[in-house]
Amino acid sequence: MKNKLILIFTSLLFLTSIPNIASAQRKKVFVIPENAKIFYNGQEVGNGSYDIKFSKNEDFVILKFEAPGYITKTVKLFKNNPNKTVSYTLSEDEAMLSSVGGDEGVDVANKTFTITCKDGMDQDIVWKRLMNIAIRYFENVEVRDKSAGWIKTGWNRTSFAYQVVRTRLEIRLAFTDSDKLSYDVKLSSEIADKDCGASDQCFSKYDRILRKYEQLISEIQTSLGSNF
Repeated sequence: MKNKLILIFTSLLFLTSIPNIASAQRKKVFVIPENAKIFYNGQEVGNGSYDIKFSKNEDFVILKFEAPGYITKTVKLFKNNPNKTVSYTLSEDEAMLSSVGGDEGVDVANKTFTITCKDGMDQDIVWKRLMNIAIRYFENVEVRDKSAGWIKTGWNRTSFAYQVVRTRLEIRLAFTDSDKLSYDVKLSSEIADKDCGASDQCFSKYDRILRKYEQLISEIQTSLGSNF
C-alpha cells in the first residue's frame, strides 16, 4: 500500500510539472511603442507583440526591435527566463529628432559641395567670410591656412541620453576648369553609442545633420554669392 501511494504521488508530481515545462517553452513578448517591428532570429515576425515557441535545441533567441523615432534594440531572450511574458521599451532616438536628413530635404551630411564665388570677389574678403562662419559654428578651428585656402575645424560633440553626435566643417580651395574662385565644402557628421566612449572606433558616419548646422552650407553659398 505504501509503495502504491508513493507511485501515485510521484505520478501527480510529474503531471503537475508538465504545464510548467510547456510554459517555459513559450513566451509572449511585448514592445513599446506598439508599432515597433519585431525581428526573430533575423526575420520580421510582427509589430508590438509576438508569441515565441522555443525549439528543443534552442537555449535562447535573438530579438531585434525597431520603430521610427526610436533607438533600435537587440536582445537575447533565454528559454530559462522564468517569466511567461517579457516586455521591452525602446528609447527615443534623440539624435534623429534633433537632426535633419534626406527625408526632410537636407541631404548634406558627409558630402562635398563645390561653391563658386561670384565674379570679382576679392580672395581676402572671401577668406574673412569663411572664417567668420567657421568660428561662429565651431569652438575650435584646427587648420586655418589662408595661402592654401584650407579651413578645418575640430569636432563639435553633442551628447544625448544614449548617443553622441559629432560634427566637423572642412573647406578647401577647389581647382576646377572654371577661372572663378571656388571652394569645396564638407560637413562631416558621425554618431556613436554613448556607452562606447570617445574613441574614433566608436563613431560611424551619420547621414543626418543636427538642426543647429542645417543652414551652414546654404550660408556659405549665400556669403560667396553663387549657387552649387
